[in-house]
Amino acid sequence: MIKRLTLVLLIFFSFIISAHAKINITTFNGITYVENATVQELEELYKKHKYQRFHALDDNAYPAIFLKTLPSDFGDIKSQKYRNELFIRILTPLALKINQELQNERNQLLQIEKSFNKNQTLNEFEAKRLDELAKKYDFFTRDEKLDRYKKQISNLKSRINIIPPSIFIAAAAMESNWGFSRVALKANSLYKEKVWFTNEGLEPLENANDGYRFRIFNSLIDSMRSFALKFNSDINYQPVWFAREAKASTKDPLLGESMAYTLANSSHLPNFAGILTYTTAFYDLYSLDLGHLKIGE
Repeated sequence: MIKRLTLVLLIFFSFIISAHAKINITTFNGITYVENATVQELEELYKKHKYQRFHALDDNAYPAIFLKTLPSDFGDIKSQKYRNELFIRILTPLALKINQELQNERNQLLQIEKSFNKNQTLNEFEAKRLDELAKKYDFFTRDEKLDRYKKQISNLKSRINIIPPSIFIAAAAMESNWGFSRVALKANSLYKEKVWFTNEGLEPLENANDGYRFRIFNSLIDSMRSFALKFNSDINYQPVWFAREAKASTKDPLLGESMAYTLANSSHLPNFAGILTYTTAFYDLYSLDLGHLKIGE
């Protein structure tokens, strides 16, 4: 009896401790990583970094503050306006970070293209890296050697490119109800990504017997990376790639406005393109597309 009572008390107190876990802030290479924050604790951190709004920042520089999850009490926010604006502030640095990663991969690809145009072949390292990128972005060709290199480079140039933060955030807002959805709060899933015929993942409350679950992500940025990979590899997004490539060739900043309507068939939500355009315009999300990360000292 005593052992059972002790076990119950241990479980109870461990629940209390986990429910009120202390904020954990670590800094590495100028980036601030945050776990277990409450809304108030996050606002205090944002105030310290002068990040109390999501646009009209000095030099469009966004502090590199990366939240692992939404604040523990995010679901308790009553004001829709405040909730939505906080959601934007949380996701913007993450979107900018992913775009840095995408740009690095694109630069690698462009360097490989430059080498190929100069030498009319690739060395072993370049060919291997090109194959890795092709595999990652789901491009396959049976061609060999020079024809293979040409097709890989040409196709990957349309796939590997940045995604405007306005698109990242507006799509996440629509799919996750601005972070209020059960899937976002319990699975860090901002885009309702599904896994099929497995016991892993978050079981849906509806259609539980349809063979899918919602994929659980370790962090918000992992969910956004997964969305970026799908965006740049799924052939259904090809019209978006073409719109993006055409805009990129003008050397002008890549804005989500230029590709919003080409996303019409990318979601199960009705009138996705129209709502996406409205959301980005209403919250002036296009201003985020001009932003860059401000790495701390």
